[in-house]
Amino acid sequence: MKIRGTAALMLAALCIALPAQGAAKRTIAVAVEGTPLVAADRYVVMVGEGEVKAMPDTAVVSGGVVTKARDASDALHDNAQAMAKVIAALKALGITDKQIATSSIGFQPVYPPYDPKTGQSNKVIGYQVSNSLRVTLSDLSRAGEVLDALIDNGANQYASIGFEIKDRAALEEKARVEAGKDALKRAMAYAGSVGAELGTVRSIREGMDSSISAEDIGAFPDRYVGGALARLPSPPPPPPPGTMVQAGEQTISATVTVVWALK
Repeated sequence: MKIRGTAALMLAALCIALPAQGAAKRTIAVAVEGTPLVAADRYVVMVGEGEVKAMPDTAVVSGGVVTKARDASDALHDNAQAMAKVIAALKALGITDKQIATSSIGFQPVYPPYDPKTGQSNKVIGYQVSNSLRVTLSDLSRAGEVLDALIDNGANQYASIGFEIKDRAALEEKARVEAGKDALKRAMAYAGSVGAELGTVRSIREGMDSSISAEDIGAFPDRYVGGALARLPSPPPPPPPGTMVQAGEQTISATVTVVWALK
């Protein structure tokens, strides 16, 4: 019976050719929508994940000052004075110039609120200047104190605390090793559950790779097994003035996609 239209291509077909007497190997032919059956070696694609936990060793306190004035020069002057006060307060705490860095400086015109009766006005009614900085601390216990100093001395745009790990390279390398071990463990479990054994590695790619090609595995992939890429937690929101700050643990993650041939 002849099947018309594209209905026959709606489902993927998996055909396994069991070895005949004297045959050297088993093959799998996979058909997906729009793709003809193609003979291919057996394979397994596995995503492994590795995590290493460590305490942060650096605190970053950020804050900004915004000023507005009718004249551009006044807005710049007022902002410079306000930021000078903030920096003086930081230095009074023993913070050095090396620890203080400007993050950004912005200058823009100010327009009146939109009036639906007259339409949006293009007339400039003033100017706004913003200046933000970040303070890097190796003593995490001082983060709350520095945040308070920013807010108490004129940081009116925002203020926040973040935590970092200065040397992440060694931890990332450990996470990669754990990701490789995880991929191998999963692949062996799946292969063993169907009576197969792992053969040679066909491909190793960092990250969760959904673009494995026929050249990588010698076949058209029909299924991927793995988990989602873990991510570092976002920095905590700024605490109220005087609140104790807890850095907590951070997670360094790695993900790898490995393709094995099956014996």
